[in-house]
Amino acid sequence: MISLTTADNALKSVYLEAITNQLNKTTDALYSKIEATSEYVSGNAIKKLVTLGMNGGIGAGSETGGLPASVDSRYALLTSTLKNIYGQVVISDKAIRASRDEVGAFINLLNAEMEALVDAGRFNLARILYGKGNGYLGYITDSEEDSAVIKVNNVYNMAIGMRIRALKNGTEQTRFSNAKIVDINYSTKSITLDVTMDSTNEDEPLDLYVYDAINGESIGFAGLCDSSITSVYGIDRTTTSFLTPGYIQQASFTISTLNKAFDDASINQNANIDMVTCGYTFRRNVQNILKMQSLNTDLMVFDGGYKTISFMGIPINASRFVPDSCAYLIDSTVWHLHELCDWTWLTNNKGEVLHQKEGYPVHTATLVKYCDLICDRPETITMLKWGN
Repeated sequence: MISLTTADNALKSVYLEAITNQLNKTTDALYSKIEATSEYVSGNAIKKLVTLGMNGGIGAGSETGGLPASVDSRYALLTSTLKNIYGQVVISDKAIRASRDEVGAFINLLNAEMEALVDAGRFNLARILYGKGNGYLGYITDSEEDSAVIKVNNVYNMAIGMRIRALKNGTEQTRFSNAKIVDINYSTKSITLDVTMDSTNEDEPLDLYVYDAINGESIGFAGLCDSSITSVYGIDRTTTSFLTPGYIQQASFTISTLNKAFDDASINQNANIDMVTCGYTFRRNVQNILKMQSLNTDLMVFDGGYKTISFMGIPINASRFVPDSCAYLIDSTVWHLHELCDWTWLTNNKGEVLHQKEGYPVHTATLVKYCDLICDRPETITMLKWGN
């Protein structure tokens, strides 16, 4: 007979390692390249000193002349707080009792819950990597009174089961507090909620956010490339240039444009571009142009099994979380995931991972990681936008 103790031990000794490997290696091609480290973590804070520019005390001189004058290096202190990332498994007491006499059924139950946890974790970690740091998903473009179906500008940031909240001009709309997405139509760019619109919300501009994530996520590419966000890592970036990414917009896309973007990033930003992450339309344009010009389309394989095309030896990876006609030129060596620890389970005062939720006939297990993504030199990023 399977007991809760058996399941608890399995979560600790078997499932944790498998979940950790999947979340760290198969979330996203870029995410798997980012180095995780516990350096610069102090308590709940991350304090990281980065060097700006070159050391000025290097030079040439005569055999007997004076040595080059010493010049102090310039530094910047990046500060942030550890973000709290949770993933919760909920199994009803009835389901556990129904399967406890059959080992295969109980294992299948645990496997299904762990797969769902990993899928949700990978989706949200990748969304955070390319997001603004505030849980922003998009905005409503059209809706009708008494309808639960609303059209949005971007459905690819959203998933069925996601809980959201809506803000109008910065004020939360109570009707949509903790609303749940129950269906998504990708062809019409519409979602179905478990609440309906009313006359006070119809035709009003509403911004949608992940519930309980506003300003609680790591700042990602969209946030670093958003000029309206004036403070990054505790520094006012209107006073320093190293926090401002490059930006290129072209009405039409050519290989020459991409070549020049690589060159400019190397010359102007001292960036060693080793990856391009883009929207799917952008990647198709690269493929089509390479084909039209009879150039080889080479394939690359990343850790985790990701396959993608490459240009000049640089992988061009597509993500659903990057706008269709946009690309980020990235030097992945300046990105680090600063963590207090790797993924682990929360335990109660008895050391149990799987335990009953007080007052409810369910058992829960909570996965947790305390960390924050830091880009040491945001100016190495170039956002390349094709089209108007």
